[in-house]
Amino acid sequence: MIMAIVEFPTYPDPVTGKEIPIGSEARGSIAKTRTYQMTTVTIDGDMQNRRRVQQQKAYHAPVQPDSEAQLACRQDFRGGMAAWGALSPEEKEIWNALARLEYENRGDNPGTYRVRSGCNLFMSDYLLTY
Repeated sequence: MIMAIVEFPTYPDPVTGKEIPIGSEARGSIAKTRTYQMTTVTIDGDMQNRRRVQQQKAYHAPVQPDSEAQLACRQDFRGGMAAWGALSPEEKEIWNALARLEYENRGDNPGTYRVRSGCNLFMSDYLLTY
């Protein structure tokens, strides 16, 4: 679905249906009715002539296909989160300490490393083993 470029974003009045201007810029979705975003477009295909524009479109509800593989992955994730919740505070602190140690030993390229919590580290290990 292509988003229309608009000068000023509007929102439909729920009673009258009349379009109400909501300002010069809007981002995100409002009441699951309309989605707004800012983007950069080129004019005549020339990268030197670019401008920021406001786009708006009708809200699109994401579809959950619920395939067998997706349901299995969700079940594995639920099991991992239940296992994390069943850990004692001392065990959780061990995982948090491992995550801090992993961050401290991140190597020569620290700019590309993402910090993980103990829960993230636990889930990564859990999902790789089950």
